Amino acid sequence: MHLTDRSIIRPWGLVVAVASFVGCADSRSPIDPPLPDLALVVVDTLRADRLPFYGCPVETAPFLNELARRSLVFESSWSPSSWTLPATVSMLTSVHPHQHGVIDLVGLELGPDDEPVPVNTIPDEVMTLAERLRDAGYRTYGIASNVLMTEAVGVHRGFDRFVTLDDEPADAVNALLASWREEILIADTPWFVYLHYIDPHDPFHAREPWFDAAHGRVDAGWPATLPTDAEDFAFLDWMRDGQLRPGPDGIPDVPSAELSPVDHDRVMTWMRSAYDSEIGYLDSRLREAWEMLGLEDAAVVVTADHGEEFFEHGELTHGFDLHGESTRVPLLLHLPGAARSGRIAAPVSTLDVAPTLASLAGLPALPPGRDQFQGRDLLADGARPPVLGALEIDPEGATGPRADQQTQASIVVGDHRLLLSGDGARLYDLATDQLEQHDLAAERPDLVAELRAELERRRAEAPPYPRTRRLPDSGPSDSLLEHLRGIGYMGDR
Repeated sequence: MHLTDRSIIRPWGLVVAVASFVGCADSRSPIDPPLPDLALVVVDTLRADRLPFYGCPVETAPFLNELARRSLVFESSWSPSSWTLPATVSMLTSVHPHQHGVIDLVGLELGPDDEPVPVNTIPDEVMTLAERLRDAGYRTYGIASNVLMTEAVGVHRGFDRFVTLDDEPADAVNALLASWREEILIADTPWFVYLHYIDPHDPFHAREPWFDAAHGRVDAGWPATLPTDAEDFAFLDWMRDGQLRPGPDGIPDVPSAELSPVDHDRVMTWMRSAYDSEIGYLDSRLREAWEMLGLEDAAVVVTADHGEEFFEHGELTHGFDLHGESTRVPLLLHLPGAARSGRIAAPVSTLDVAPTLASLAGLPALPPGRDQFQGRDLLADGARPPVLGALEIDPEGATGPRADQQTQASIVVGDHRLLLSGDGARLYDLATDQLEQHDLAAERPDLVAELRAELERRRAEAPPYPRTRRLPDSGPSDSLLEHLRGIGYMGDR
């Protein structure tokens, strides 16, 4: 047997087989089609509009662009939060951040001499996707290169093998995956692989040959955004000091507030071009992983935990608000043998990932009131529910991306998106304003009231689970502390 010949390892039936994945694994008959191998690929900090099949005018990701042509592309896909922990836990469980409560860094952000503090972990009552798949007979493997995806918060539950890397690049993920390859592919039982790549999270590296700021090719299509106030300048100084690698040449060694508009533009061009070059580097490694596992014959979701902001709304990086650059993410669903392709305009959420993969694995839908899934199978017919988002701040004083940030919430219904915060309500028409620059709240108070009521109703219908807090087995690693400082999570902003 040749391991590269996936048709030998797991043959696949006709397209109609996709629709026949119903009923539990134990009740399957000998003539049922084999269950598909499954993969979930999460690219950390990847905003949708920097991919060519979401409108980016330059070819930042040729492999993903090819994959999009033989996949289902969800044009309006949203993360439930704007930073990794709540967003990814929601993706792996299909419950909202306010339900699972993994919304802060309490117990994770301690120094080496601090007393241990219990960490909010995935509630005991909540099953992860990996747990459900393993119970159905899948072998389960997970590699997360974002150090926040630690066992302390419970993301390892249900995996036969799970490794958290210390913010290491895609080459490290693929090297570990290669060491598991034979084990993954050799057995007769189906497998589920979760790969979480840290690229293109900051620090931003100028990745050759994808970096081309000098000629403006990679920077094409970005809105013109610059820092505007003292806080912005302070954070830009911090970025220039250590998060841009190697960094733009020829910029005066003075505080950002003293730079000329031309120099500000050069810094931002370098930063955005470096971000795009990280996408190009990661894209090439996704092709490598795809070929390594023979994923053409698997059901695969490719998405992101959240996006990235470059001062479109007065912030840099992510986790500070719920605007689209931080929460609109790519979402591709590739079915075995490219069984279906096309573009779907209806808004969807990354909470829909777990129900979709569970359905493809033949897991039965549970009766209303017993199924924790708040998302919906992406392949299901019928109207889709509104898409919710939240940036939750624990009222008991938990830390998060910004300790003084107020709780925020959002809802997407059709082409309209409502954002709520302590500063009031903002309403956007996504059909004409994808960058959310024109607030329509004052013009459409009736629609604001309608969407606010719908948001409140949906949240009330999804009550929180009892919090589960556990002491971590060990204190935070140096790489975890560096990561937390890296995006202002520890108050360095």
